Amino acid sequence: MLPKTKQDIPPVREEPVTPTRLFARSTSRPVWAQFLGTRPRPHPGTPWRVLAVFDRACHLVTTGGQVAALVCPDIGNGPLNMVVEGRSDRWPGSGQPGAFRSVRPGMAVHLQATSLQIGDLEVALDRAQVWEPCPAWERLRVRREAIVDRLPLLRSLALDHAPGDSLLALQVPGRRADSAGSSIEATITTANQAAETLRAGWQQGDAVGVQRGATQLAGLGSGLTPAGDDFLAGAMLWAWLVYPAPRPFCHLVLESAALHTTILSAALLRAAGRGECSAPWHRLLAALAEGGEARLARAVQDVRSYGHTSGSDALAGFLWLGIDAQVTGERQRASDPADVSLAAPDRPFPPTAATH
Repeated sequence: MLPKTKQDIPPVREEPVTPTRLFARSTSRPVWAQFLGTRPRPHPGTPWRVLAVFDRACHLVTTGGQVAALVCPDIGNGPLNMVVEGRSDRWPGSGQPGAFRSVRPGMAVHLQATSLQIGDLEVALDRAQVWEPCPAWERLRVRREAIVDRLPLLRSLALDHAPGDSLLALQVPGRRADSAGSSIEATITTANQAAETLRAGWQQGDAVGVQRGATQLAGLGSGLTPAGDDFLAGAMLWAWLVYPAPRPFCHLVLESAALHTTILSAALLRAAGRGECSAPWHRLLAALAEGGEARLARAVQDVRSYGHTSGSDALAGFLWLGIDAQVTGERQRASDPADVSLAAPDRPFPPTAATH
């Protein structure tokens, strides 16, 4: 029975709020610079605020679109991440779901000398280890021909048990999305057309083609990081792996995509454009360069486990441009085995696309 009057409503017992104190285990170099570096702190009138809250992550944002994420240990290091934990045994190695339960979107983040506070949550920053999100790209490029040759193995491992609604479907000729619905099939069809445009621009050094393909992929799909954005992030990582000067290509992608997607996804795209990626991607690139098949399989699984399809969609973008390099290299070796210079595109984009 519903209460008839105000007096019939039983009083709500308010539980005492216990402040939560967490400790930053590690933080990416860019996030460290924002919170603890020598650069000027955000003006007191424009503090960081909470963008979104989940069981194992809390995303923070400034009015300028900078994003940082407090994450539990099972998520691990990433370009935007600060890995936090408690000091007691209540925090198992996989993290503690609900660690951010007292935090709400829109709450202000108060930066102190060695900590940050969000309501009743305090995060100590003074013991955080700084993690570098950029792989050793120059060292990896030395191994690029070997990496290109291993792409068919990477594709096979990526497709093994891949979600049917991910953009990895583009790697199988004639493959359609699973029975999840026609909207997914439409997304994959649109992504296929856009990815072809992007690849043609990449092959020909055509800035307009790259921008057109990136615009079509930007924001394509649902969620905080739409599938098309994850695809573009993977494509930019491939550019960093094989391109002596990847910034012009990445600039074209970002210029077209960043304004057409979510705040979080735009921040992740900008990170990929700077050559930054998560710890699982670091392991994947290292395994591609010089690891055995078992090591590569584990690394692929780690990347693919990010989100429902986000990791798979990023792998799809990486492979989309990478397989082209592998095919080009095979054709060149067939015509002139002594010259494998076409195994990766060394040509620059037009000077007008260059970044500083």
